[in-house]
Amino acid sequence: MRRCRLLILVVVVGLSGCAMSYSLVAAGMVAVEGLNVQTGSGWNRAPGIHTPSNRQDAETWTKDGMLLDRLVIIPAIGDGEAIMVSRSKSAALPVFKADMLPNELEELVESSMVKAFGEGGSVVSTDGLRPHRFGERDGVMFDLTATVIDGPQYRGTVGAFIAEDNLYLIYFIGAVPYYYDKHIAEADAIIRSATL
Repeated sequence: MRRCRLLILVVVVGLSGCAMSYSLVAAGMVAVEGLNVQTGSGWNRAPGIHTPSNRQDAETWTKDGMLLDRLVIIPAIGDGEAIMVSRSKSAALPVFKADMLPNELEELVESSMVKAFGEGGSVVSTDGLRPHRFGERDGVMFDLTATVIDGPQYRGTVGAFIAEDNLYLIYFIGAVPYYYDKHIAEADAIIRSATL
C-alpha cells in the first residue's frame, strides 16, 4: 500500500511538472488573444508560474532564459486597466486610458516597469519615441533601459498601439551587452509585425 501511494505521488508530481514546463513557439504567424505576430525562429513560451506579474491573457517568450531575455506580448488592455498584475496589494499600478497620447503611453510603460522590477531598487528610462504603423493601426515604438540592483542591466524595445479603446503592447528586454545584442534584430522584427 505504501509503495502504491509513493507511485501515485511520483506520477502526480511528474504531471504537475509537465504543466509548468516551457513550450515551443514555432516559427511563423502566432496569435495571442487576437494579436498576431510573425516569428522567424522558435522561442520558448514561459509557463504562467514563471510570470506572476503577467496579465492572464499575456505571454512571455524567451530564447536563453527569463533573466537574460524576454519578449512579452500583452493584448487588449482595456481602459482603466494596468498593463501588468501587482505582486503586492499595497503597490498601485498605473492604468491605461484610451485617450492617452504617445508620450503618455511611454510614461505608462516606464512607470509600470519600475513597479515590476521593484521600486527603490531599479531605474527605468525610455527614449526614442517614434511613430510606427502596425498593420492598419497607427502606433508607437520606443526604447528602454533598466538597471536592477539584484539583476543585470537591460535594454529593450517597446511597440504599442490602441484599437477599439484597447491597448496592445509588445516589448523585448535583454541583458546587456550580450543577450540584447544577440536577439534584438529578431525581437524588433516580431514587434514591428504585430497586427490584429
